[in-house]
Amino acid sequence: MRHLSAILVILMGLVLSAPLSYGASDDTKKEQKSEQADDSKPILLLQVGELLAVPGQAPLTQQTIVVEGDKIKAVHAGYQTPEDLDFPDARLIDLKDKFVMPGLMDLHVHLTMTKDHDSKADDMALVGVVNARKTLMAGYTTVRDIGAWGNTIFKLRKKVQAGEIDGPRIFAAGQIIGVGSKDGGLECNGPESCRRTTRDLIKAGADWIKIYSSCSGSQLCSNENGAPVFFADEIEAVTQVAAKYGVKVAAHSHPRNSALFVLKYGVSSIEHGSFMDDKALRAMKKQGTYFVPTVSVHDMLEKLKADGKVEGKMLAHNDAFLAQHPDTILRAYKMGVQIATGSDAGVVPHGKNYREIERFVALGIPAAQALKMATVNGADLLGRSDELGTLEQGKYADIIALDGNPLTQIENIEKVVFVMKSGKVFRRE
Repeated sequence: MRHLSAILVILMGLVLSAPLSYGASDDTKKEQKSEQADDSKPILLLQVGELLAVPGQAPLTQQTIVVEGDKIKAVHAGYQTPEDLDFPDARLIDLKDKFVMPGLMDLHVHLTMTKDHDSKADDMALVGVVNARKTLMAGYTTVRDIGAWGNTIFKLRKKVQAGEIDGPRIFAAGQIIGVGSKDGGLECNGPESCRRTTRDLIKAGADWIKIYSSCSGSQLCSNENGAPVFFADEIEAVTQVAAKYGVKVAAHSHPRNSALFVLKYGVSSIEHGSFMDDKALRAMKKQGTYFVPTVSVHDMLEKLKADGKVEGKMLAHNDAFLAQHPDTILRAYKMGVQIATGSDAGVVPHGKNYREIERFVALGIPAAQALKMATVNGADLLGRSDELGTLEQGKYADIIALDGNPLTQIENIEKVVFVMKSGKVFRRE
């Protein structure tokens, strides 16, 4: 009996000390709220009229995006207020009359280059700062810089990451690897030097490796019948080093056979691809290789022709390119080849990266698919679909607002009035 009495006393003490189950205390409510939001991170509520959360799917209406720090915390139906969501200190942003979508991506830019570029490091740095801001203000929150001289692009990327310079999120390749080139002390002339150059670029900070598998588009040897410029052992040296370090390879290619040749070595994207035939496109689809057409360059070539600035063999070369390239893009699209947008900004004007999307639609690609190519597909090519490309819980808050619906009129993609990258507002009109 004495033992039973002791047990009863202990049990009664536990019951009296336990919190009442039918009503949470103030302290418990505070703990629950702290689990909902980190008080050290600012909360923003974006009330959105039309929301294209996942490009390729139908847009939603009257939504509220909750941004916590640099990420999207939640997306709620209806126009929610700070009081509704129990975030009394949240900042409210009214975008009820705007079209909102993920930040755009340009997977082929040259931020430290302009049409009349100078390869001096200080000039490239200044050009890069200006172009980075132009690109971000145009609604492009992520870019892949696919060719630059020296290490300037890596330094620019670091400054943007630190918040010292306004610009998009940058994935950088550094210097393009071309056969025999010794620019900046780098060369690819035989397998040993190709291997060394690839290692040097990765050590310098390259997120990607880019190779010239054909001549430049400004050279006659980039025509339909142009030969691949690498030997097999040189390409193998580059791609094997890149694979060893988990770095993807992009291949510049114009002629019919250069893409097919380089596809044997596991490149992740073909840039330009002007004269590719169906055999190459079928190989790309099978391997999951992306096509980045850079069709924006047509703007420049058409103007050069209209202004009478090109003649003779080069004019014939450009005419053949302008005639064939659109057909290649449409065949790739109809065959199901994955396509991502890349403007070749640096060859064409920075800040007008949207011309790639507009050109796609003009070719006959539906606007919904063109916008998907500029967001969802870009994230997939970068290997960052878990962080970028859509406006969903847990992803970076890369958000833009347009003064018009680009699904009904693609030119509305130019009407950017709001830009947020990683939860920070860079533009609001």
